[in-house]
Amino acid sequence: MMKDYFGREHYYLRLLTDILVLSLSFYLTSVVSNRNNFIHDREVFVILVIVWYFSSKIIHVYDDFRTLKFIDEFLLLVPVIAIQALVIILFLFFLNDRDNARRFVVEYCGMLFLFLAIKKYLLKKFFQFLRKKGRNTRNLLIVGSSEMGISFFDFVKNNTQFGYNPVGFIDETKSVYLNGLYKGNFEEVDKIIIENSIDEIVVAMPQFNKQQLDKIIAAGERNAIRTRIIPDYFRFSSNKFKMGMFGNFPMITVRDEPLNQLHWRLIKRTIDLIFSLLLSIFIFSWLFPIIALLIRLESKGSIFFIQERWGRNREIIRCLKFRTMYSESKVIVDGKFQQTTENDPRITKIGRFLRKTNLDELPQFLNVIGGSMSVVGPRPHAVQHNIESQALINNYALRNWVKPGVTGWAQVNGLRGETKDFSLMRKRVVFDIWYIENWTPWLDFKIVIMTVYNMFRGEDMAY
Repeated sequence: MMKDYFGREHYYLRLLTDILVLSLSFYLTSVVSNRNNFIHDREVFVILVIVWYFSSKIIHVYDDFRTLKFIDEFLLLVPVIAIQALVIILFLFFLNDRDNARRFVVEYCGMLFLFLAIKKYLLKKFFQFLRKKGRNTRNLLIVGSSEMGISFFDFVKNNTQFGYNPVGFIDETKSVYLNGLYKGNFEEVDKIIIENSIDEIVVAMPQFNKQQLDKIIAAGERNAIRTRIIPDYFRFSSNKFKMGMFGNFPMITVRDEPLNQLHWRLIKRTIDLIFSLLLSIFIFSWLFPIIALLIRLESKGSIFFIQERWGRNREIIRCLKFRTMYSESKVIVDGKFQQTTENDPRITKIGRFLRKTNLDELPQFLNVIGGSMSVVGPRPHAVQHNIESQALINNYALRNWVKPGVTGWAQVNGLRGETKDFSLMRKRVVFDIWYIENWTPWLDFKIVIMTVYNMFRGEDMAY
């Protein structure tokens, strides 16, 4: 996780520090330009921060930091600062605020451009320093040792600012000119990924063999790492792919999901918090004590059942539920996870009602408020269940690209509860991946409405 934090999550650091620089520039400009109308200045500041965020997303200021040279990132500042200037001019014009307005615009944009350029240069040098120390790097496995693969290897090796460490090649046969960089053939790809701690795969083959490429993509998705392709192959395992550039190399990310974007995650998180807090205040405040009393009246033990499950990026989370089984019941028997079955003797009478109506899941809204879960997403499974399923079902690990949900697309389509039929287990994963690739706020709203409808209607698989 630490490598991933420094490698990918420094997006947040860049955005936050840019906003801090914007704040400093705005404050200093307000002081030195001798403006007296600070009430309007505060209003302008709030608008400038909002405009900065959305304009920087549109202009792709923060995209592909690893593959963007400093001069390219520097030039991206020009249009985004021009938009800042335009916003100030329009705002002050409509307010009829002429108190040193032109001086304010010139000084603000000048300071902002200067401070951002200095900040970005120092930040680049900081991350280059970390990479020389072996931190903030991602291990890259190149598929194909042809001229294209060798050329790409040399390009990455000679451009350390990108933050990638090419560990070697896999190919059908070993080439003597690879000088120890040959890691194995296509049959050994899973072993190579694990032994070399691979973070990303790049396919650089001039002519693609269908079976070989399918094997590479499947291995990447089994291990929840992204596969990129230097294009010469246009048949994908997903139609949600993303085109991009890695330096001078065009590249395709095999799967692309909306919630990989910060602004969509912020919107989803905001909706989650508002919805969960409203439920807690107006419904849970009186419903939870009633359910807790009924549970304690029937059987001894804790009100809640707390179980470790996998969250986003396979982080362990402590998932809350109302206890629906007798406290002495076992979930793991002989080392295997025991799914709940129909007429399961471990379930209490009140527990059976809670499961049938999905009320046992309501404490997970506390997980949502805490940030480990979302209202809607793939349902979290017990750790042992995840381990067993991952070994059997293709693409199972992709479910963990997003936060798990209190309810989900698979569940509202009837895919819930015990899954003895292996085809139903695969189908559940297909539904979860479809949700991840096609997420919208409207889809979440639709799933919530379907969940409420199913609660009142009752579900055959809810036991």
